[in-house]
Amino acid sequence: MRSKYIFCFIFLFYSLINGQSSQEKSIDSLWNLAVSKHSYAEKGSKEMLRLCTEVYYQSKSINYDRGTLRALVKMSEIYQNEQNYKESLSKINEGLVLAENTSNYVIWSDLLTLESGIYQELGYYDKSRENCRKALSIANQIAETDRQHIARSNIFRQTASTIDKENTLPNKYDSVRFYYDKAYAESKALSDVFPQKNKYLAKNVKNIASIYLLQNKIPEAEKYLTEFEALTKNEKNSVEYISFFTLKGNIENKKRNYDKAIEYFNHSIHLSEEYKILPSKLIESYSGIAESYLGLQDYKNQAFYLTKAKKITDSLADAEKKIIDNIPSEHTENNENHLLFYVIPVLIIVLLLLSYFFFVRKKTDSKEETIIPVEQEKVADETSSDLSPENKPEDTDLNRLDHIIELAQNNDKSFYLKFSEIFPAFNQTLLSISSQLTPSDLEYCALMKLNFDTKQIAVLKKTSVSSVESRKYRIRKKLNIDSSENIYKWLMKIQTNYK
Repeated sequence: MRSKYIFCFIFLFYSLINGQSSQEKSIDSLWNLAVSKHSYAEKGSKEMLRLCTEVYYQSKSINYDRGTLRALVKMSEIYQNEQNYKESLSKINEGLVLAENTSNYVIWSDLLTLESGIYQELGYYDKSRENCRKALSIANQIAETDRQHIARSNIFRQTASTIDKENTLPNKYDSVRFYYDKAYAESKALSDVFPQKNKYLAKNVKNIASIYLLQNKIPEAEKYLTEFEALTKNEKNSVEYISFFTLKGNIENKKRNYDKAIEYFNHSIHLSEEYKILPSKLIESYSGIAESYLGLQDYKNQAFYLTKAKKITDSLADAEKKIIDNIPSEHTENNENHLLFYVIPVLIIVLLLLSYFFFVRKKTDSKEETIIPVEQEKVADETSSDLSPENKPEDTDLNRLDHIIELAQNNDKSFYLKFSEIFPAFNQTLLSISSQLTPSDLEYCALMKLNFDTKQIAVLKKTSVSSVESRKYRIRKKLNIDSSENIYKWLMKIQTNYK
């Protein structure tokens, strides 16, 4: 009799274990469906999110950590591709806790790298680099060699991207290429039997090509893009081809083959719309095709695509502002304390500097400009109103000039289009100096060209004075304007070819 009870107990225990295993297999099957080949193109991001969410909740219900983590990584990746950083950070934070608790070094490293990318986009460059350092330390603990190479490749690529975006190093392109080369070397070290080796090689090859393009080394850029095509000959409709076509379009713009450039940009736009992700890539394509039409002197189409790019830029800027305001609430307690450790002293210093600035302004009539990093743009505003007549915007047609100033003052959406029509060479000159300028940056430059000060711009853009100062500071970096130079005077010197 006792032996029967023992047998029943063993049978029930086996059934329970086997049932859980069946659930895990079912979840794995659903996961494979979610991440199948061309899943983005066939399903779209919304369906991808739905499937990943289902994997997430099913995994949570049976404490299947591996399934939960995989779903969190993919969801955070999709949200990041859509520039929905709030949701992405939420998933990343949950995943980091679980990955650390389960010692899943692969996903732990991946999540830190993804978070680094978000910090980069939001302008937290120190935090982005810190995440990369943490991710590399975690990646070095990954037991499987190929998985370690992939993790390290992703980290080096993210490090390069942060250096490029921050734009502070004197020879930044050499540094960027150094890390892209390290990322390429890691993907090259993958075993030949690893199924996605060519995919990772291609991604890194394309990034190296992008740096050569920024250095105006066109033959080198084309050489690496040719290698990219060879590595992806069976993947012509992959997500990677969105930026590939944009790079090809930019190369043709450099070569003044504007019609050919437009073809490439249209390919990129078509793929972006097909995948319904990566709005930032659409900005690059719209800006590029606007430059092509400018080269063809088709100002109507140039203005049309600049407007499309600006709409996305403004939309993303609004979303980023909300994320920046809410970043502390999106992190774990440790991260909150870490951020506060830096933020509070910075705020105190800024307040002291502001108090000092206003005290000096009140007590002295000295005309000497005081260069303090936090106050540079405010000093620029003071001096901008004292510009000599020859440095003011062109006044060959005061009525038209007054009209666009009035449009700006009324926050009329047609202001920037009208400005571009009247001053068609202004944007072209700025973009020739820095191709990193966004449509929103160009609009800020237009307002400064018309002598709007920081407070006026803040009112027009419905944002804070500090946000405008931050934008001006980033524009300075992109245009490599020396800190001692008045940005207003610098912009006044830009030729506009008044029409």
